[in-house]
Amino acid sequence: MGCYLEDYRARVGTWAGRTSWRSVRGGDRFGHGSCLGNTILCAAALAVLLIISGVEQNPGPGSENILQVLCNVCDRNLKSGTQCDTCGRWFHNSCGNVKAHMVESGRWCCDRCRWDRLRQLEEKLENALHQIEDLKRQNKRLEEQLRGAAAGCEVSGRDTAQKLQGGAECLVLGDSIIRDVGTDHGNIKVECFPGIRTEQLQRVMENRNFGNPDTVIIHVGTNDLRRTANLDYVMGDVYALVQKARTKFPISKLVLSGVLRRRDVSWRRIGALNDRYDWVARTTGVTFVDPNSWIDDRDFSRDRLHINRGGAKRLGKLYHRVCGFDGGGQKLNE
Repeated sequence: MGCYLEDYRARVGTWAGRTSWRSVRGGDRFGHGSCLGNTILCAAALAVLLIISGVEQNPGPGSENILQVLCNVCDRNLKSGTQCDTCGRWFHNSCGNVKAHMVESGRWCCDRCRWDRLRQLEEKLENALHQIEDLKRQNKRLEEQLRGAAAGCEVSGRDTAQKLQGGAECLVLGDSIIRDVGTDHGNIKVECFPGIRTEQLQRVMENRNFGNPDTVIIHVGTNDLRRTANLDYVMGDVYALVQKARTKFPISKLVLSGVLRRRDVSWRRIGALNDRYDWVARTTGVTFVDPNSWIDDRDFSRDRLHINRGGAKRLGKLYHRVCGFDGGGQKLNE
């Protein structure tokens, strides 16, 4: 039997040679051709099994796998509707009372969410009202504290002014009639302007600083009687003077003193003018005193136009009592 030399050597030679020869000789039976055939056979068998069992390849989603969306009101299938922007629930437009303009606006909330929102707003409003009431109470307490502090400042300022004025607590402004009324009373300070009229005293009051006395007594009008025959003009000037005094002395007690009788003016005219003074005092809220009930005929000097020293002492005593002092010069408790 003939063979190639290499085949012979493989058969009778080394173990490696014999192994190589066997693999070459058996390549036709156990090579790549047999493996490919087996693969094709398995694929065909698998296809037959799939067809027999009725399994479809990639069947796709069935109708039972589609998500069902229900209306939150009627619980029926929702083919078209509107979703609440707050809670996310869906509603038929008819069930949720959804208007066309609401849908076009791009935002819509269901009734439940709207009621919840309204309840939250009511709670916030109630809390805000409680806070306002608390602030009102705090404001009231602060106002009381401010009033107390202001009262303390007024007392302090008044005491300081009294010290600067040598302890004077009663200021008397007027014409020459009042020149000596403070001689026997150290608590009365007199500012006398002989021949002054009501309108002139108003200008003096604007330009001068008189401090802040407890009481301010204004005695003026005698010289106005000689200037005009119309008493209403005098009353108007006195009214303006009192208003100016209320602005000038906001914390002081104001007293309007009536006109004393004199020789060159009739009693009737003096009484009519003092009646007008009384009306001005009641209208403006100040005190009116008529000195004619304290001054006798013997208290006038020889010219019957001015009061003498005894009359000044009696008039000073009247003003002293009006200011609220007792006989010893101490302040009476009001």
